[in-house]
Amino acid sequence: MSKMEIVLLLLVLVILIFGIWFIFSDTIWVAVSAIESRLYPAIVAPE
Repeated sequence: MSKMEIVLLLLVLVILIFGIWFIFSDTIWVAVSAIESRLYPAIVAPE
């Protein structure tokens, strides 16, 4: 494997790991709550 292939593979792995962490942590729900609060200001979304 060339250096470029290894760098791209590592980049994909980092993005996947970050995505899985983002989904399974509470961060995504805080982000969804903030978006809902901006879209529907009359409805208070639980955090």
